[in-house]
Amino acid sequence: MENDIPISESPNDKFIDEITMKLLSNQTSYSKYLHKTDDSRYKEEQQFIEDCKTFKQDIQEVTTQLCKCKQHNYGSDVNEAFNNYSRTLIRYLEVKKRSDEIQKEYDQDDSYGDDLFPFQAESEESDDKPPSYSTGTMDKYLMRKK
Repeated sequence: MENDIPISESPNDKFIDEITMKLLSNQTSYSKYLHKTDDSRYKEEQQFIEDCKTFKQDIQEVTTQLCKCKQHNYGSDVNEAFNNYSRTLIRYLEVKKRSDEIQKEYDQDDSYGDDLFPFQAESEESDDKPPSYSTGTMDKYLMRKK
């Protein structure tokens, strides 16, 4: 079977390895990985970083103009990319705001006390009765708005 590709060199494995490194590693590790495995992509990534530094002021100015909804002639591709970026950023900020609100409610709630295991004290107090846990409900773990 001369045409067989070894498992370690199959295109699918390389693709999976690349996706895994890109999504699960930090930027520095991914950059090192690219430098070792794909020098052309590494150079492309480094050039992009340099371009971002070079055009930072211009990018911020265009973004400011687009946010103010002033008349502009940036083209439909820039407008579409900006709209997608804005929608994604708005969703992120809404989720972050909601997460902060929930965390604040949790921090203000004193009903749980400082016990990490509130039901342990209950079972230690009386060894005669089995602990009373309500089954099939999440009421003890959910916070209700007042």
